Amino acid sequence: MMKRRQTPYQMQKSAAAWASQVNNNRHLEMEVAEADGHKLIQMLYAALISHLDNAQRGLTRSDFASKTKWLSKSQACISEARASLRHDISPEFAAVMFSLYEYAEQRVVKAKLKPMTPKGNEEAIALVLECRNLLQPLKEAWDETAEEARSFRVDLQERQQKIAAEVAAKKAT
Repeated sequence: MMKRRQTPYQMQKSAAAWASQVNNNRHLEMEVAEADGHKLIQMLYAALISHLDNAQRGLTRSDFASKTKWLSKSQACISEARASLRHDISPEFAAVMFSLYEYAEQRVVKAKLKPMTPKGNEEAIALVLECRNLLQPLKEAWDETAEEARSFRVDLQERQQKIAAEVAAKKAT
């Protein structure tokens, strides 16, 4: 199932709603408000990995409430990542990432459904680790491209300003 792509405004609103849920952290809300699309996804990946780690710790302690809370937050992050895919720019890549996110979400849901028994917790931890090991390289790759993305945005903005100035100059003559 392909979801409709969100506009940058919708992504920012969604990220702001997510940030307000994180202990009403004003600093995080400010960071989200000032973030560009690349930074928002970077923050989403960081939160997702953190939530998976917290879920693993909860499972290790056999803490049902913690398990449920952090796996639900992980699932929400995966859903947000899936909703942020740009099918209009690279349909093939977006389809692959969509499938990857769906698989990761299925693993999280399966971990949530495991009973709180020693064996169930062990199986759930394995699912969480599988999900984390699947998504960690994506987070690292996204982090590595941050400077390149920033540079690209600056170059694009300069080019757009130059073209706008040229168009304005042509209209003036």
